[in-house]
Amino acid sequence: MTKTNVAFFINDITSSGGTERVTCLISNMLQSTNDYNIVIISLNETHGGIKFPLQDQVRTARINKTPRSGIYRFPIVCARLAHLVRQYKVDVLIDVDGILDLYSIPVKILTRVKLISWEHFNYHQNPDVPYRKVSRQLAGIFASAIVTLTKQDQQNYEQNLKFKRAKILTIPNPMILQVTHPYTQDSKTIVSAGRLTYQKGFDMLVDVAAQILPQRPDWQWLVLGDGEDHDVLVEQARERGLSKQLHFLGRTDDLGAYLEQAAFFVMTSRFEGLPMVLLEAKAYGLPLVSFDCETGPQEIIQDEVNGFLIPCFDMDYMAKQIDALIESSAERVEFAKHTEKGNIEFQPDSVQAKWLHLLESVSQ
Repeated sequence: MTKTNVAFFINDITSSGGTERVTCLISNMLQSTNDYNIVIISLNETHGGIKFPLQDQVRTARINKTPRSGIYRFPIVCARLAHLVRQYKVDVLIDVDGILDLYSIPVKILTRVKLISWEHFNYHQNPDVPYRKVSRQLAGIFASAIVTLTKQDQQNYEQNLKFKRAKILTIPNPMILQVTHPYTQDSKTIVSAGRLTYQKGFDMLVDVAAQILPQRPDWQWLVLGDGEDHDVLVEQARERGLSKQLHFLGRTDDLGAYLEQAAFFVMTSRFEGLPMVLLEAKAYGLPLVSFDCETGPQEIIQDEVNGFLIPCFDMDYMAKQIDALIESSAERVEFAKHTEKGNIEFQPDSVQAKWLHLLESVSQ
């Protein structure tokens, strides 16, 4: 049987975010079937080696030898991408982030490669960036399929694309299954995680923490992750008198070690695609608290069953619900018991089956 050659085209596979992590996961899944040859093509590689496990058989390539940008680079990038598509005899090109469709659509026209636009941001994100609006509309015309991470975002695409020649479908990111361990009901630690950027809303987290922690001196709130807002957030916490309870610990390679010991997980994002950290906390059996932002939390959390969905961006109400969880270990235990509700569609086998079905249909 002839193998199908699949290329993932990503901005930078050496970055350490959720997008890079799930690209490695799906690449490994497909490679392990022995029906696919996988190559990951980066526009740039700026962070050294790849941060997540990747099978030896999965090949990698890059377009820019040194990071470069600018509109004058457009024909050069398209030409190099077309060269790599021909070199690896790529049958299906998967763009990890729809903005890369701007490069891939000319390559599709040149090479006749099948194109899948795998959108990791929700449709309404960056709506004022003209080229992202253009890339989404073009994907509707030229891509064989547009893959969204949530049903909510699939509806966004179906309602807003002017031309829908592409098949639009939802394939969530997979939940990484964990060995079952007992919930730590006597824990007095709250955990949050993510890049320290505007998107993740950690400035709001500081405001929420300021309403809670001074009245709960025996509780600690740990924030894992790095980013450009680190120093500002640390200073905000210091100004609010929270430095002994709210800790910005930087990036960790073992988030699970913190989740195992946590009482619950809190997410304060302003917007998401499908938040991997929320899925990971769910996999560890933790109660979850999150703003009901676009998109993802409402497809992961069943409100008042395994956590709380908080209206965006009601910090007072979030503080009230977090304090209620702090107050009631019985409610935390009850939420932890129901953490598996809604997990089926995030199981790796389910996600793999959807990708295999899509690739089979596109390759025909």
